[in-house]
Amino acid sequence: MTELTDGTVRLRPPVAADADWIVAACRDPENQRWLPLLPSPYKLEDARWWLRRADEVWRDGTAAPFVIEDAEDAARLGVIELRTCSGPSDVGYWLAPEGRGRGAMTRALRLVAAYAFRERQVRRLELYTLLDNVRSQAVAERAGFVREGLVPARIESRDGNRYDAYVFVLAAPG
Repeated sequence: MTELTDGTVRLRPPVAADADWIVAACRDPENQRWLPLLPSPYKLEDARWWLRRADEVWRDGTAAPFVIEDAEDAARLGVIELRTCSGPSDVGYWLAPEGRGRGAMTRALRLVAAYAFRERQVRRLELYTLLDNVRSQAVAERAGFVREGLVPARIESRDGNRYDAYVFVLAAPG
């Protein structure tokens, strides 16, 4: 498993001690709004399931989930995950309330993209946002992603509904 840093944020694999923090962050109304597959209410058993899955996907190489921390004080800020298992490689992310407005996600996204291209030999990275999630779209654009188009019914919700999404792409350099 890998750790990444740019000196301002540090990305590290999730650990069991993150469970309570994950629960609190995933109960946040903004995360519930923009991540329609999140269980509601989000429970400790959901966090433990995700942590087990995170360990499995690191071991089998199909994904690389990271907790985003402040590089100085190790305060947890959010989660970002690179998925390389099937189809185009993509990235998803969320921030805890205490991580918002600091530029942390843009930095984390740049780090994960560089890691994907360098270490995982990804040639194209995709990122999907709900149509009205302008904050997430701004993060993608600040990190160098370009909006490529609209994908009908791309994002599924916990109740089985599907929502249109914008796809943002970033190609490997060179």
